[in-house]
Amino acid sequence: MKAKNLFMEFIGTGLLVAAILGAGYMASGTTQDAAVGLIMNAFAACAMLAIIIRLGAKVSGAHYNPAVTLALVLAKKTDAASAIGYVIAQIAGAICGAFLANAMYGAHVYAVSTAARTNNVLIISEIVATAGLVWVVLRNSNNANKVAMYVPLWIFSAYFFTSSTTFANPAATIGRIFTQSPAGIAPASILRFVVAQFIGAAVGWLLYTVLNEVKEEVKEVEDESEEVSTDPSI
Repeated sequence: MKAKNLFMEFIGTGLLVAAILGAGYMASGTTQDAAVGLIMNAFAACAMLAIIIRLGAKVSGAHYNPAVTLALVLAKKTDAASAIGYVIAQIAGAICGAFLANAMYGAHVYAVSTAARTNNVLIISEIVATAGLVWVVLRNSNNANKVAMYVPLWIFSAYFFTSSTTFANPAATIGRIFTQSPAGIAPASILRFVVAQFIGAAVGWLLYTVLNEVKEEVKEVEDESEEVSTDPSI
């Protein structure tokens, strides 16, 4: 595991959190319309995702998310030793990203969110949001261009169809503690979110595993069909 891989995970996760929290600050200062604020946040997060995935794909694999890293370990696309380093870098980057967003908007650099998110339906949303994200990543893990396109599309969609507005990232969730941005989350709400996200990661990996096997079986049948249909003796 190279230092530049960890640095890329640190920088990428930090930029993602800075984009999310910065957009929250911007929305709160420019509009009182919650829908407009949500759209601003969604666009900022998804645009940043597309950029950092392309920037880091050939450096670290562009995980930026402990749930994604766990799923890649389960899928045997990343080793456990590297995963530990990645997760540490991601969490550190997320916290620094929060500090950066605070500084850019003249808020206290170190702050703790008071935005309680305790409704149980949010947990269901986080499982769904993270499962979909992980499934998309695993399904397209060999093509950075597809990941950079489909991951932001999934997150953009989930911003609007999930009640939690799709945190879907344990590192980013932890980073969101350290801010007074409307996109923050109170420490007391963290555990349920993170647990739901890791459950979602396992569900996403399971979906990928089961449906990928089905796809391969179908492909084998199609290949056999093509061999028969092109046989000159028929």
